[in-house]
Amino acid sequence: MPEIKIHLLRCGTISLSHDALFGGKTGLVSTLRGAAAPLTDRVPLPCYCYLIEHPKGLILVDAGVGRAFSPSGVFDAKASASLIGAPLTAYLHPSVENGMSISEQLSRRGLKSEDLDLVLLTHLDADHVGGLHELRGAKRFLLSEDEYYWSCRAVYKLRQPCALWMDMPIERFWYRGSPLGTNRWAYDLFDDESVMLINLPGHTDGLCAVMVRNGGRFALLASDAALCRENLETRTPPGFYFDRELGKKALAYLCSLHAESGCEAILLSHDRHETRETISL
Repeated sequence: MPEIKIHLLRCGTISLSHDALFGGKTGLVSTLRGAAAPLTDRVPLPCYCYLIEHPKGLILVDAGVGRAFSPSGVFDAKASASLIGAPLTAYLHPSVENGMSISEQLSRRGLKSEDLDLVLLTHLDADHVGGLHELRGAKRFLLSEDEYYWSCRAVYKLRQPCALWMDMPIERFWYRGSPLGTNRWAYDLFDDESVMLINLPGHTDGLCAVMVRNGGRFALLASDAALCRENLETRTPPGFYFDRELGKKALAYLCSLHAESGCEAILLSHDRHETRETISL
């Protein structure tokens, strides 16, 4: 197969409490503490989207935070709260630097949303779909059925405000039996195993990691199966999981893939240590 390129696009920043990132307890009390944490006790994290140049089409994975969250390029509590509410704004502290929203990133590369053959959403959290409305012209939008189904669960409704995505023409796919993933569920996007959508529940039930493969080499876009490199190195799940035990299994799976000889990269959506701009397979 011809070369496949994966471009890393930083589309915003969130600032999480130290406990939320490095294995603090989950639950309401911990969440409230995270929302109340001062900036001095928070860790700023990038929000990565991925533009995949594939022989069968141009694929965008996730949409980042979105310009509407910070119209002037800095944190704007009022603008953010109007989109996702004050509690989630306080927890995430989202912002998008000037020139860094997903539509601005595409424009810098001479692209428009209409040029995208597919926008794939790994899950529906606000920092992954906040820029979705900037992509209205894309040809297709795709999400796992499991993620859509469970979005009505009360805790997800707080994390995944439906106004960010419900009015978009999102198609849904069903995972199928597969050797891949902790659930042994995956979906073969092109029926050639070059792009496998792998279910790694824990952060959310339907979370989709994306394995891009060319011959014997692959990269895994792990979404929020781990938030940053420290989670993998210590095998410590962050305190931002719906199911912590499933999260531990997802971490172990990522570590097992990383050890395989053909692995070029395990890419985490909020890895503050990431420096690469493009990965070629």
